[in-house]
Amino acid sequence: MKMAKRGAFRSNEAGNILVTTAISISVLAGLIALALDVSNLYNQRSEVQNALDTAVLAAASSTATDSSTLQTITSTVFSANLPAAVKSSAQISTFNYNTSTKNITATATGSYSTYFGGLAGLSTVPYSATASGLKSAKGTVEVALVLDNTYSMSVALDSAGTKMQVLQTAATNLVNALMTTQNQGFVKVAVVPYADYVNVGTTTTGNWLSVAANYSTTTAGTPAQPAGPQVCNTVSTKTTCSGGSMQPYVVSVIDGVVTMGTHLVGQTCTTVPITPVTTCSSTPAKPAQPGVTTWYKWYGCVNNLVGSNGLLAPPETASASKPYVGFLTTSQQCLNPILPLTTDSASVLAAIKGLVYQIGSYKPNTYIAGGITWGVNVLSPTATFASGAPYDTANKMPRKVIILMTDGYNTNSLNANGTLTGASFNSDGTVASSSQAAITKSNTAEVASCAYAKSQNIEIYAIGFGVSDATSLSNLQQCATDSSHYFDAKDSAALISAFQIIAGNLQNVRIAS
Repeated sequence: MKMAKRGAFRSNEAGNILVTTAISISVLAGLIALALDVSNLYNQRSEVQNALDTAVLAAASSTATDSSTLQTITSTVFSANLPAAVKSSAQISTFNYNTSTKNITATATGSYSTYFGGLAGLSTVPYSATASGLKSAKGTVEVALVLDNTYSMSVALDSAGTKMQVLQTAATNLVNALMTTQNQGFVKVAVVPYADYVNVGTTTTGNWLSVAANYSTTTAGTPAQPAGPQVCNTVSTKTTCSGGSMQPYVVSVIDGVVTMGTHLVGQTCTTVPITPVTTCSSTPAKPAQPGVTTWYKWYGCVNNLVGSNGLLAPPETASASKPYVGFLTTSQQCLNPILPLTTDSASVLAAIKGLVYQIGSYKPNTYIAGGITWGVNVLSPTATFASGAPYDTANKMPRKVIILMTDGYNTNSLNANGTLTGASFNSDGTVASSSQAAITKSNTAEVASCAYAKSQNIEIYAIGFGVSDATSLSNLQQCATDSSHYFDAKDSAALISAFQIIAGNLQNVRIAS
């Protein structure tokens, strides 16, 4: 009897164990299912977050500046980076671009369809992801805008205006993109206008510069002169001409710019008799004339430094024993002064706006190597203005950049004393054969100057604007850091685009949240 009861108890105990085990397995299975859904939800949201981060970064690193375009870029890149399984359930719900802070913020929302949540009445789980992209300078940036302001910049390629006007627009856009409020103190820009000689500014001093004092010369005056005797002349013939046509002719060629005029050619002229006519005149009396004083002064113009190889001496080598020599003239023979590195955007914009391609009758030719040399000098921590930070071998802190722009080819050659001689031109604006050897030397100097800049780890962007000369384009390609730093802008829109791309490349975009 006792044995029977014990067996029954064991039977009941086994049943209880089976029930408990079944419940435990069910709970465990539910927990495993829940864990699977949670894991899948996390993975899906991570995929959406990554796609959103990529999209915002793409928009922020683009050259677009209007909200509509930035939103389109964000949406397009977001969709392209979503896994196929998520495309139908996730989308960008909000987008905002703050034009003052240059901050882009976007939110994406989606929903995860659970595998087992439906058992608990939870078939979908909503989620969201947010990303902010901020445009800011890459650490500290020092940029030298080495800009061509030779006489050839006076012509227009298209309806956008003269090449100078288009350059001013493009450079202004770049400065506005870089020298923003949030970049204050981290971006420095210098403006280096170049033609033949550069202008370092009349207030510049240093042991690297030698300038003589202004001086004057005075010619002797002339005494008063009485009226001369009367002289009479009788004319009994006259010449008459007929026919002919107006034909074009070359008035001048300056920096490759051909100025045309017209004159009458092909006339037939004959001399015919007339009734004699007698006219009499005398030299009028002249009062005494004082001597003429001519002033020679320094306008900021400097000669070049010549190295032992007959090319430009390497930048940063000027010293008291071998200085740049400022030359004195009766009128200004160099254009706008260099603006050294500054964080003041207003000064930079004013320097760009004030660029000119001639002063009075002074219409300069082109010597590109000189511009590059002074681009290095303004970035240097030691040479001339000494306004640059110490070089970083990685070119990151600071990042030093030359943006070289030219609209043509070298039309000046370097003399042993640092002066320049303008080329002779053919009537079509090309360099005459008599000047080719000298211009070839100028091309060599241009490439060598770029090589020196790159040896200091300075990054070089090289832009040709409306350049058709193959040698000049080849020089620019050799000057550029690499192919992505070279631009062949054939028209005004292409030049503006090149500066926009460079501005985008000089910006660093980071995820802010």
